Amino acid sequence: MMHRNRHRRRVVPQIVRLIWRSVQAIAKALIYLAVEFTVYVAIGGGAIALFWLGLPSYVALGLSIGLVILSFTVSFLAYRQHHRITRRSVKTDASPMIKGDVKLADWIAQTLATKAPQEWDEYQDWLHDILLDRRQCLDQGDPYWRVTALTYWRLTGLCITVSLIKLRRLAIAARRMR
Repeated sequence: MMHRNRHRRRVVPQIVRLIWRSVQAIAKALIYLAVEFTVYVAIGGGAIALFWLGLPSYVALGLSIGLVILSFTVSFLAYRQHHRITRRSVKTDASPMIKGDVKLADWIAQTLATKAPQEWDEYQDWLHDILLDRRQCLDQGDPYWRVTALTYWRLTGLCITVSLIKLRRLAIAARRMR
């Protein structure tokens, strides 16, 4: 009888942990889907605006389909990169204690610093503010899942903003080359 009680004591926390991890995974997936939906609504609104401004419908549709494909590609690549970052072994990781949203913020900082130094100079304060607000919310006792969701949302906004600015600068540079 005593052996069964010990076994139950081990199994129940494992089940609770499994349920908690499942709930966290579902919450992250829903946040991701909400962000994706927002992007697609914005793309659709842009296509409607282009059509309304007098652009032929096939051009507006082509642009919106191109943007949707680009969005799918960027989402897939971001997911793969985030998956690689979070699955790194402790030996190769400089700070083994950071996880999830903070690790993603660290990757964004490293990527911007190496591949887009001009944007990094402009937007490193924004990234700092995102992480500072994360810490303050956790210190105030806000639920961890809510703080994590908000941090992912803000990091997504930062990435979208920097990407749009980079694309705009590339378009301006291409226009000047003509």
